[in-house]
Amino acid sequence: MSLMRRTIISFTVVVFLFACKKDGKGCWQAFDTGGADVNGLIICGKTKAEAEAMHSEYWFYKVGEAKYCWQVQEPTRTAYAWDIPESMASKMTERYGYVFTRKDCSSFCSCEWYEKHKSKVTGQYGPTLLVQEYLLSADTCNKLSIGRLVVFRETTDSLITRELARKNP
Repeated sequence: MSLMRRTIISFTVVVFLFACKKDGKGCWQAFDTGGADVNGLIICGKTKAEAEAMHSEYWFYKVGEAKYCWQVQEPTRTAYAWDIPESMASKMTERYGYVFTRKDCSSFCSCEWYEKHKSKVTGQYGPTLLVQEYLLSADTCNKLSIGRLVVFRETTDSLITRELARKNP
């Protein structure tokens, strides 16, 4: 193949790739307005506006967009979130007024515990509660594993324990 022919083919490929990017078509990940990706809902070969028109109940962001960890200041509480693209954090700020601050993902974790109250008098357990909390200590987060049982509190007539049910990350 001649040098001139290779040059023309290379130029045509480059022009085609740039033209494809300029039309705005690509792959878009659906994002629930509650704050998480919609598993399995990726739309390709459409513009963002077309994807949003097809599924108006969701927001969309470009597949491959960088995701971050955030501290989220809501009106009544502070929460923490993982794997949220900056564009979706901006959308939630616009819609809900939340304040997003980027955080190091290893600096916190979310834990769900099964809390059990045992009577020292009867030996009976009360109802098991599900408790969620954020721990803001990388050291503590690293030491916890699913199934870990800790004595949370002890009184004269009861023993309150917590068993780690879920941890993120």
